Amino acid sequence: MKKIGKNSEIVANNVDIDDSVIIGDNVQINCENIKLGKFCKIGDNVEISCTSFEADDWLFMLHGVEIGRGGSYGSNSNVKIGKHVGIFENTIINPSEPVEIGDNCGIGADVMIWTHGAWLDITQGFPADFGPVKMGDNVWLPARSIVLPNVTIGNNVVIGINSIINRSLPDGCFAAGSPCKVIKENVYPKEVSDDELSKMVRGILNDWNALIQYKLDGFDPPIISTSYYKKERKIKLILDGEETIYDIKERTISGRDSDIVEDLRDYLRRRGIKFYTDKGFRSI
Repeated sequence: MKKIGKNSEIVANNVDIDDSVIIGDNVQINCENIKLGKFCKIGDNVEISCTSFEADDWLFMLHGVEIGRGGSYGSNSNVKIGKHVGIFENTIINPSEPVEIGDNCGIGADVMIWTHGAWLDITQGFPADFGPVKMGDNVWLPARSIVLPNVTIGNNVVIGINSIINRSLPDGCFAAGSPCKVIKENVYPKEVSDDELSKMVRGILNDWNALIQYKLDGFDPPIISTSYYKKERKIKLILDGEETIYDIKERTISGRDSDIVEDLRDYLRRRGIKFYTDKGFRSI
């Protein structure tokens, strides 16, 4: 059963919400059409007001997000979000015109995405701008960035914090500034060597090993060990003699399941190595 928090309300003509969805407290959804895929999670004090809102599996939306504002009930007021997307605290998305967000995108806290900008009299030469916003797959739009109308951000793009994106950006670039400019072209994705990845993964595992001992302090601790196999790009977790394998190449997990196994999966997610399975994340 889907979980809907206190004082939350969904008003829509067409509702398609998976049973694994979690919706927090004080959430107001007012849409003609609402669709939420598997394991979507919406935090507290969120407002979604538009004609159509559609999110694929594993949307992670934190507290205080607002989707709506001026002109958000027109025929073009549609929001479409891909898989594995994070939208963080107090983000504003204005779908006066269509907003499309691809797979594996991260949208940081206090970001604003606008599809319209107008106030003064255009007959006196003042500007007005209306148009869609589209983000490709694998885009990182960090905290306090602002996206203006008629902008397309390509695939595999990283943007610097506090940028104002008023022009379209090509695939694979790093861009930053106010206004945003391309700093480096064709940098993402890039090949990571076995040695480089090994160093990163071993550092993450060392941090998690210390953290899990802290989390379990005061309990009868299980015997835990972790190891990383560089050539295979696999992590092995041994918990009281039973193995769990995290295959980084295939993004699969096999073997024993437990809260500790899921805690490591969640920690790897937070550090940038993501495994999506048929159940929600659990952390101790």
